[in-house]
Amino acid sequence: MLFHFPNRRQFLQESAALSLPLLTGLSPGFAQNSSQKTSMPPGLVLRESNPDNLEFPFQTLDSFLIPNDRFYVRSHFSVPDLKKDTYRLKVEGAVDHPLELSYDDVLKMPAKTGTALLECAGNGRVFLTPKARGVSWELGAVGTAEWTGVALLDVLAQAGPKRSAVQVVLEGADEGEVREDPRTPGKIHFARSLPLKKAMRPEVVLAYKMNGAELSKAHGFPLRAIVAGWYGWRL
Repeated sequence: MLFHFPNRRQFLQESAALSLPLLTGLSPGFAQNSSQKTSMPPGLVLRESNPDNLEFPFQTLDSFLIPNDRFYVRSHFSVPDLKKDTYRLKVEGAVDHPLELSYDDVLKMPAKTGTALLECAGNGRVFLTPKARGVSWELGAVGTAEWTGVALLDVLAQAGPKRSAVQVVLEGADEGEVREDPRTPGKIHFARSLPLKKAMRPEVVLAYKMNGAELSKAHGFPLRAIVAGWYGWRL
């Protein structure tokens, strides 16, 4: 395993102890409103649509790993429709050897599998006073899954970061426009940065499988970054 976590019993006990005082504030049901047009799997809580932001019903927690169809979904922009045969992973900028990898190229690299917990930094926002702007998460914008992919450091090693490089910017295929402050100058791609020192850590993985299954589009198909130890809002 790549990452250390408490055992299942300890995890469930600690989660229950932290959460029980807040359970009375949870929504009574999880069924999708028939008027909502979304691809939401049954059992998830719709917090926002277009783009869809879906919450795991935390009081149903019964295992260490959250099944893929009940794992929370955090979307900033609409989910892109990507194809394996045309997908390309590009590494450019302050590198000695700009790199372009196909999906098959990534699959041929040494694979790593490990568990990591993701949590949106806004998890529990609905309980804040005064009310804060953002998706009204209760307790379910969090989950642990087993991820399989390639270490980002192995990809960066092929490109050869220059001595002047200090940050790695991860830019997604999803794009959109933010009309609230701070506004964006038109459409932008969703992007987040990592210090190069963190990006070169073995727990930072470009994952193509989640709990042994191919990623769904809502969970980042065909490839998503998993940065263990950092809040999920960056991914």
